[in-house]
Amino acid sequence: MGVGQARLAPEARATEAKPLAGSPDRRTPVSRSSSAETLVDEGQLGFKTDISRIIKYAPAELIGREAEITLLSDAWEKAVRGEPERPHVLTFVALGGEGKTALVAKWAAGLAHKDWPGCDAAFAWSFYSQGTREQHAASSDTFLKEALTFFGDPMMAGSAQGPFEKGRRLAQLVGARRALLILDGVEPLQYAPTSPTPGEFKDQGLAALLKGLAASSHGLCVVTTRYSITDLRAYWQATAPEVKLTCLSAAAGVALLKRLGVKGNQKEFETLVADVKGHALTLSLLGTYLRDAHAGDIRRRDRVKLEEADAEEQGGHAFHVMDAYVKSLAMGGNTAQESERARRALALLSLLGLFDRPATADCLGALWKGDAIAGLTDVLVGISEAQRNMVLRRLEEARLLTVNRDAANQLVCLDAHPLIREYFARRLRQRPEVWRAAHRRLYEHLCATTPDKTQPTLEDLEPLYQAVAHGCQAGMTGEARVRVFRDLIRRGKRAYSLVELGAIGSDLQAIACFFETPWGRVSTALTGAAQGWLLNEAAFCLRALGRLTEALEPMRVSGEMDVKVKEWDGAARSYSNLSELELTLGEVAGAVRDGEHSVTYADRSGDAFLKMGMRTTHADALHQAGRRAEAEARFRDAEKMQAQRQPEYRLLYSLQGFRYCDLLVATPERAAWQAISGLSSTSAISEGSGGLTKPVKHPGPDLRR
Repeated sequence: MGVGQARLAPEARATEAKPLAGSPDRRTPVSRSSSAETLVDEGQLGFKTDISRIIKYAPAELIGREAEITLLSDAWEKAVRGEPERPHVLTFVALGGEGKTALVAKWAAGLAHKDWPGCDAAFAWSFYSQGTREQHAASSDTFLKEALTFFGDPMMAGSAQGPFEKGRRLAQLVGARRALLILDGVEPLQYAPTSPTPGEFKDQGLAALLKGLAASSHGLCVVTTRYSITDLRAYWQATAPEVKLTCLSAAAGVALLKRLGVKGNQKEFETLVADVKGHALTLSLLGTYLRDAHAGDIRRRDRVKLEEADAEEQGGHAFHVMDAYVKSLAMGGNTAQESERARRALALLSLLGLFDRPATADCLGALWKGDAIAGLTDVLVGISEAQRNMVLRRLEEARLLTVNRDAANQLVCLDAHPLIREYFARRLRQRPEVWRAAHRRLYEHLCATTPDKTQPTLEDLEPLYQAVAHGCQAGMTGEARVRVFRDLIRRGKRAYSLVELGAIGSDLQAIACFFETPWGRVSTALTGAAQGWLLNEAAFCLRALGRLTEALEPMRVSGEMDVKVKEWDGAARSYSNLSELELTLGEVAGAVRDGEHSVTYADRSGDAFLKMGMRTTHADALHQAGRRAEAEARFRDAEKMQAQRQPEYRLLYSLQGFRYCDLLVATPERAAWQAISGLSSTSAISEGSGGLTKPVKHPGPDLRR
């Protein structure tokens, strides 16, 4: 960059298997491109799988999705046979709670049970497991690092290359093998349907990966999302079809309710399924609620106010079922012991509302092993592990959460459907003191337990990124910005996470936590200087990630704040950045206007470098606007300032010199192209022969400089 710079201050088996009859042996890899062969660590190309992030969500029995299972199996068999006309990327689109994750997890579990027929490698990732609350700033950084390492390029994984380069490289590695890649819940990385670009990826890495696989792949990539992926529109009718996952049929819905232990007549069952529009999660929650609270009596469905739910709202019916569930738990049971267990169950579920990802055992321990947080952990502090396990078992049987344990049966994490986490987060926010106290506990725990390494990896910094989020929710925005983000993640002016890890997306995810409204309103709890810094950092990251239109607002607001407090240095840089960005977006008039502002503020700053540099920004915008004479005058002024500032380097150089040369060569370059194409007004091309008979004549500037 030039003068307009940011101001930086349980896994499935991985054993060898016999090949399918008539299918390629996975021990004999399909042909690979030369680039993949030369750059990949060949020792890592042996068969292996890692589907641990989704396999835990595979139900014992999947009801009503037989057609989709067949579709997935057919797509994989075609990949194994190497058929040319087949899906490379298969996307399932549906609202939250329709069973997308359960579908792909159950299908993957089936392949694992068959010992991965014809498969060279299998890797699954859930974007729900890395945070979904701040959807405007979700990142693929961690996924790309893990996937690149898994598929054999750890050097690229640990490099500071941007997400686009990493995504493109991952597409080469995955596509060169008969690999299965499962990406569950990618919607946090897409623009919402209400945005100007609905369904497009905000993340360049994922967009490059899926486009690359759609264009060329020997395997299959399965994607689930709530939004249609418009980046793949060109491939929808060919290698990247989308499948709309519809609601459960009446027969499937009735079967699910009966499987959960609900009792009633056929008409009552069908009416209930119709009332919730066949929504899989709602039916599952409702079935377990009726079973646990009312002995399965379907007539007690009147305890759930389904008629008040908005079927179009995400989680509408499910949230009303959860209301009934919470009321039942709060009321307790018939005995004091049952009532105590019910309150503990409700408290444990409430804790999940503090997280936007699986709640790890250490974070949960910080909440229930320390001093009680009034109104939240009172009934959890001091209970034995056996008592806690009884509660967890009850909630797991009710399908309200997933308990993940290691080989030694020690708790690893607790997880729940994102809609259930969101439900309890809404409840906790209604009690601000409890909400802030719990997040403060998590913030302090993560800060205290994260080792301060000299050269931390992205994984090493992950707890600190989480600490920023919890600190902001606790109302500790100032401390979280300085102590954690600036000093520990960025390492001050070293800008470690950006420069050495290339973690632009992760940084943006942390920066978003300080915003009340992205990307124009920063938390008012911060000082003006801190707000301006964060706006500038947000603009820098958005621009670096290719989210150019989004970068406009924080860039402009940052400049306006600098002008307001007469911070002329910062104002000049902000408006220079803004002019460059507007020029990139084709907003030439705005680029000229803001380029002129950058000159004005640079002059007020008194900084010789800024005064020179901002003139070239303005001149470049004038040049692109066709105002050549004004642009050349600006460049000449800038070059005079350069000669005064550095007599040993009298001519403009670097970005400033490039801009001036771009103007100087524009006219002769245009004339040369006219001559070559036969459009020259100077008759440089002879008639009949079609060859050049004399040089192009043009009174352009002297290029001997």
